Amino acid sequence: MIKNNKQLALTRKRIEEFSGAIEKLQAEEPRFSPLLAKAQIDALICQRDELVQQAEEYEHLLSGDLVVFDVNSLADLPKALIMARISTGLTQKDLAERLGMKEQQIQRYENTEYNSASFKTLVSIVEALDLKITEDVFLPKESREQNILLSKLSDAGLDKTFIEKRIAPRDVMPFDYGLWVQKTVEKLSSVFGWTKEQLLGDAPLVIGRDGSMVARFKMSVGANEVYTSAYTQYAYSIANIVANNCSLDRKAIPQEHNVVRESILETYGEITFESILFYVTSLGTPVISLNDSGAFHGATWRIQGRNVIVLKQKSRHTSKWMFDLLHELYHASQSPEQEEFSVVELSETSDERRNDQEEIDANNFAAKVLLGENAESYIEECFKNANGKIAWLKGSVTQVAEKYQLDCGVLAYQVANRLDATSKKTGNKVNWWGAAHNLQTSTCEPNILCFEKLLSHINIERLNTENRELIEQISAE
Repeated sequence: MIKNNKQLALTRKRIEEFSGAIEKLQAEEPRFSPLLAKAQIDALICQRDELVQQAEEYEHLLSGDLVVFDVNSLADLPKALIMARISTGLTQKDLAERLGMKEQQIQRYENTEYNSASFKTLVSIVEALDLKITEDVFLPKESREQNILLSKLSDAGLDKTFIEKRIAPRDVMPFDYGLWVQKTVEKLSSVFGWTKEQLLGDAPLVIGRDGSMVARFKMSVGANEVYTSAYTQYAYSIANIVANNCSLDRKAIPQEHNVVRESILETYGEITFESILFYVTSLGTPVISLNDSGAFHGATWRIQGRNVIVLKQKSRHTSKWMFDLLHELYHASQSPEQEEFSVVELSETSDERRNDQEEIDANNFAAKVLLGENAESYIEECFKNANGKIAWLKGSVTQVAEKYQLDCGVLAYQVANRLDATSKKTGNKVNWWGAAHNLQTSTCEPNILCFEKLLSHINIERLNTENRELIEQISAE
């Protein structure tokens, strides 16, 4: 937050520097992939826009148009006092003179948002600014609408961070309350079907139960059902946009692991995340990557005959992405006669997933595509060499991977899966996922690769504004 004219001048100078750097990068030939170059420029634009927002907020306060300020709690009072001082046209020196203090003391107070000031001092500042504080300090109507909207969305499972990252308009400053609310409501309506009256009214929001998004697997114990339901509807909406605007030719998906493995090797020469991604999309199945926490682990939807796979990973380890993508491909190959179906995945460690036969089959399918026909024997050899000692298992996995020239990360995850299954039967719970995680490597940026590939088979310029922004915002960190 800008607190004086000197800070405003410095901020304007930084805005000019960012603008210059952005113009220079836009004029240069990218030194790496166009998507990464765009990401670098977008990051600079984001930083510049944040400074522009701060400058405009300060200038808006100087105009004196805002005469009432919202504070949701006492913790917000110090910032409101600073804003009120600026809005009344007082400098830090002016306020210091009214209080009989030095200007530097007011600067220190405001730099820490009155963190070191006593309650008595805060009362003195309220009096010096000639403010009237009531139970509620109201901002203009539009900001109250924004607060109401964010509060209702939070109750429906969609917190402020998610809304700002995935839904809110990118070209509107947060304090431009009226336009921000209008555009956010429009995008929420396209995703969840809520009307403006429902979003801003008194009644709680209810997530629709779209038949195409309902999971086959029941919710795990302790899961946040409200957030999971809301996020699943969001993910399904993204999948629906992609399914209806995809240029890929649809082809039958082989159900035999050996056919898939041989096809990938014959076409691309090796089994990597990139080759698997290209193979899956060559079958007419677009892949969407999301990196939000919680809700579900992955999903496969068939929408009007088009399979769409959603991978939900925060990890950069490619072996995990490879396994998950092939696991979802197996689901996509099932019931080819159905025009519509859904599989929404829970965590790989949930009992609901580990005990479901189709999940077991999907895991075996993925393992055999990645490790070959002898996948089971490789896993058995890892346990045999460890001689029943969990502490030896990490070294054993490494040795077997080197012996047969396998991806160590992939093999480690299969060993962890086997330990999970064995633990369930014996009741002697062993969690080896941490050790498996330590054996992973990163050979590319899977999330960026997925997004880049997705854009290559969607004409994003033909989408309406709401849908285009929803697609573009799925890559936001």
